[in-house]
Amino acid sequence: MNNGYTSTTFTDDATLGVFFMLKTITVNNGGMRRAFLAALLLSAAAFTHATHAKPPGNLSVAACARDITPVSEGLAEAYEDRFGETPALNHSDPIYMAGFGTGREATDYNDRLWARGVVVKGRGGTLALVSLDLIGYFNNQVDIVREMVEGIDYLVVHSSHQHEGPDTLGIWGPDPTTSGVDPLYLDFVNDAIADCITEASASLVAARVKAGTITTEGLSLGISVDDDGFGVADQVVLKDDHLLAPDTNGRIVDPNLVVLQFTERARKKNVIATVVNFASHPEVLWSANTVLTSDFPHYVRERLEQEYGGTAIWVSGALGALQGPDRIDVSEDGINPVIERSFDFARVHGNQLAERAIAALDRKPGHPAPVIAYSQQKPVAVPLENPYFRFFFATGVLGNGRTLVTDGQPDTSIGFPFPPPFDVIPQALGEGLETEVGVARIGDVGLIVVPTELDPQIGRRYRAALESVEHKLIVGLGNDEIGYQVPSEKFDPSCNQCAPFILAGVPEFCPVVNPDCGTVFQNNIGSQLDPLISDALMESIGDINKVKP
Repeated sequence: MNNGYTSTTFTDDATLGVFFMLKTITVNNGGMRRAFLAALLLSAAAFTHATHAKPPGNLSVAACARDITPVSEGLAEAYEDRFGETPALNHSDPIYMAGFGTGREATDYNDRLWARGVVVKGRGGTLALVSLDLIGYFNNQVDIVREMVEGIDYLVVHSSHQHEGPDTLGIWGPDPTTSGVDPLYLDFVNDAIADCITEASASLVAARVKAGTITTEGLSLGISVDDDGFGVADQVVLKDDHLLAPDTNGRIVDPNLVVLQFTERARKKNVIATVVNFASHPEVLWSANTVLTSDFPHYVRERLEQEYGGTAIWVSGALGALQGPDRIDVSEDGINPVIERSFDFARVHGNQLAERAIAALDRKPGHPAPVIAYSQQKPVAVPLENPYFRFFFATGVLGNGRTLVTDGQPDTSIGFPFPPPFDVIPQALGEGLETEVGVARIGDVGLIVVPTELDPQIGRRYRAALESVEHKLIVGLGNDEIGYQVPSEKFDPSCNQCAPFILAGVPEFCPVVNPDCGTVFQNNIGSQLDPLISDALMESIGDINKVKP
């Protein structure tokens, strides 16, 4: 039985410029569950290796963008009216919008949704980062894209987690038992990502890179009790969280806005790409909106491209514990708040984030030959404790080719484990999910890639551990979307007791009354998620810390 994960680390070594380590762990014992959990514990065991970089090679970079706006027959005319182009259809009717409740059908367009990417090549390898204006993208779809592209050593497909686009995961269809995903649209997105990367790989130019990190303090007015002025509010504060965040007035928010910019080496004013990283749900328009939009990141990108040219790319960071723009106040004149949950709010908020990003970048030309390295841990196995997710996998709402695994093998078995009268509710029986984590380095910039909606407390810990770089992007929902990751000591197992009552439509009879048992725990894999993700990620962080600049 193989329940280990492959740890792949690439950098500049003394010979081939490539270091590869395959770790396989075999565990044998009598019980399936004991075997699975034992393998999980062993797969987190650390390994040690030394990596010595020789002088890094020249940097070459290119950016790309592909329109991934969903267009159905019923919305084709609206697309043409809005953008002045006759669209190709890529989605069935209706287009169910993700992020809030079920049954929300799209009716119009405000702006296009994008796959925006950058390919970065140096002697240490070739990296590709593609950001999608989507709620999330499962790891099995990312693996399909990997098979479609060549010459990329480490691919990161990130989702902004915006709540005003199509359902690409499944749980926002017409009702709770019907998926909202159109598989043909996923094929379309995969093709778009692959085309984007292929185009950029063929268009590389000599480049420089620079970065900046700036606080978002003062970005919002702080009128609301939930708004401390960082341009983001934490809608759910778990017990004693205020004791852990003295730097942000007790709020569990990440006030770091990180900017990464690539310019042409020969013409340093020619910007290739500007990447902006901030931790906030793109959900300004909220649940009543039926107009497709990428939300405030659209206005961030628009303003940055107005300032610099090139391709602007938004990357959402540690947005777990419900980090978002709801319940903050923004203003154009510094006095009067803009109407919340409006496109005006999205525009003002996006423009102000962009201005803060511009302020983070200095006028230095950037580095022409940074060290490039990456470390990837795949697969990382995590037990699934969430009965809601088990129900959705059993009914086909979640999946789209992804399955649970037992002993490292796909497991599509279904059973009825709840006691009467709930023994008619199906549950997928596989032990858990497989996902991945990783870290990449481009000179003095680190990209910490996690498959979750990460609690900023954990993100702060990851940033502190990555000591070898100055600027640190948290790439949330990177190469997967498996729900909220909260500190393990905050996990409340009692929240799952309500599952059969909620799934049966009688939540009022559940004996557990806990306000924290809403979104955060209903969309959480289980108590082992944080330690297993963190253990694997710390290995990659350790790998990158050994790389010499």
